[in-house]
Amino acid sequence: MPSPADPTDSGPAARRPLAGRCALVTAASSGIGRAVAAELCSRGASVFITGTRPGTAEVVQEIGAAGSATADFTQPTAGAEAVRAAVAALGRIDILVANTGGPKPSAFADLDADDWLRAYHLILGSALALTRAVLPGMAQEGWGRIVYLTSTAGVVRPLPGLHLSNVMRAGVAALAQSIVAEAGPHGITANVVAPGPTDTPRRRQIMEFQAGAAGVSIEEFERHELAGVPIRRFGRAEEVASLVAFLCSEEVGSITGAVHVIDGGMTVA
Repeated sequence: MPSPADPTDSGPAARRPLAGRCALVTAASSGIGRAVAAELCSRGASVFITGTRPGTAEVVQEIGAAGSATADFTQPTAGAEAVRAAVAALGRIDILVANTGGPKPSAFADLDADDWLRAYHLILGSALALTRAVLPGMAQEGWGRIVYLTSTAGVVRPLPGLHLSNVMRAGVAALAQSIVAEAGPHGITANVVAPGPTDTPRRRQIMEFQAGAAGVSIEEFERHELAGVPIRRFGRAEEVASLVAFLCSEEVGSITGAVHVIDGGMTVA
C-alpha cells in the first residue's frame, strides 16, 4: 500500500497524491462524473469508469482512464457487474465515487409506480449495490474512500418538481451515515457531495422543466435562479471534482459521514 505523501514535498508524489490508488467512478461519460474521473486521473489514480453513452470508450482515452464498462443502473444487477469489471481491470477498488444520472423532473401526480421503481434502482438501489460490492475488498486492504455524488435535492431540502430525486437522494445520504460506524474501523470513509446548480446538461434539463411549469422562458428562469445564488453564477463540474478528489485523499481520513454542499451559498442565503 502506498505511504501517505509528505504535504511539504514538492516532488512527483505531492503532485500525484493518489498514485497507486484504484478508483471506480460511475456515470462518468459526461458532466460531473467525467470531471471527477479526470481529476482523479490527474492526481495519479488508476480510474475505471462506467457510462451508457456511445462515446464512453473515447472518454477513457481523453482523460487517461484505465478502462470502462457500460452500466445502466436502472437494472438491479448493474452495480455488482460494474464492480466486477473494475476489479478485473484494476485488481481492486480503493475509491468508489457512486454517481448516476438524475431521474426525470415531474409533477408528483404524473409519476406512476414504474417511475418510482426505476428511480429507486437508478439512485438508491445502485448506491446500495455498489457499496455492498466494494466494502469487503476495502476492509481487507484496511483503507477505502466512498463518495456518493447526489445533489441538494432531498439531501438539503426538497425541491419543487424533483420528487424522485428528493426521496432517493435523501436515502443515499442516510446510507452514507449508516455505514460509518461499521466501515470506520477498517480505514474506510463515506461522504456525500451535494452540488447545487451546476453548469451541466442535467441542469439544463431541470431548468427547462421548471421554466415550463412556471410559464416563463428558460432565460428568465435562469436569471431568477442566479439571483438566489450569492456568487451569481452556477457551479462548475471541475469545482465539484476538486472537492471529491480531496475527500478521496490520505489527508482526510477523519472526515466521514458528512454531507458536503457545494452550491455557491444558495441554501444558506
